[in-house]
Amino acid sequence: MNLLTFDVEDWYHINYPIIDFSDFDRQEDHQDLFGHVQKLTEICRRTGAQGTFFVLARLLEKRPQIGEWIIDQGHELALHGYEHDLLYEKEPDQFKKELEHSIEIFHRITGKYPLGYRAPSWSINLSNLWVLEILESFGFIYDASIFPIKNFLYGLPSAPSGPFYPVIGGRQLGLLEVPVPIARLGSQRIAYSGGVYFNLWPFPVTRKLAARQILQGGINLFYFHPWDLWRRSPDQCRRLKSARWVTIHLGDSMKKFKKLLATFPLGNIFAHLAQLKERAPKAFLGRTDEPK
Repeated sequence: MNLLTFDVEDWYHINYPIIDFSDFDRQEDHQDLFGHVQKLTEICRRTGAQGTFFVLARLLEKRPQIGEWIIDQGHELALHGYEHDLLYEKEPDQFKKELEHSIEIFHRITGKYPLGYRAPSWSINLSNLWVLEILESFGFIYDASIFPIKNFLYGLPSAPSGPFYPVIGGRQLGLLEVPVPIARLGSQRIAYSGGVYFNLWPFPVTRKLAARQILQGGINLFYFHPWDLWRRSPDQCRRLKSARWVTIHLGDSMKKFKKLLATFPLGNIFAHLAQLKERAPKAFLGRTDEPK
């Protein structure tokens, strides 16, 4: 099973270094972003790929055409939070308020309630597992926020790298977790299926790791941001100051992306929920907090 996902956010939505989004939000009309989303859906159409698009609710609020277009093209629309803030820096009450507002925006555009969620910058770890409980309480069916490798910004390395039902504080959630897959090379655990990792690995390496994942009975969850595939302008890079790492590319990322779509059949998460649930065990996640 190969799943295709996109995090729809604009060129300045990064979390390292931490920046104030408010000035960018006021100045940006997101027309370029909308154009990139349209191009992505066209590329998917040519190969028959279907994706899950996790979109910031603030973007849906300002540019509802983005969500409408994604749905019209036959893809799944899901939530990526309201603003691109790190969830482990929020309090539960603040998160609940923003989530409720995001759901209202989603419902206003689609007439439906969101089923899937992905945290900005994979920002769920042992310090804020209450996020998963709150998502469950708001009726979400699945979450795709956990990255089972730890780095300077995110990661929950004790989590499984395949679908599972979290057990928190002794209670199994009804919320399905669909994490990023991790490959093993000897004693090393590596990511390969999206973002900066997809940009860094030559495509033959990504293809081999993804194929091995399937042969071993696993699942590939691929994830992309528009700015993984279209490079930021020199002016945008300058305005992001010291965030040089977000401009890292090895080779032609768009060319590699098109090769991926031509190599693997790719679908969205919702269309595969029944299969994902069937193979999902429960997994105990340690708790260092309690919901407030």
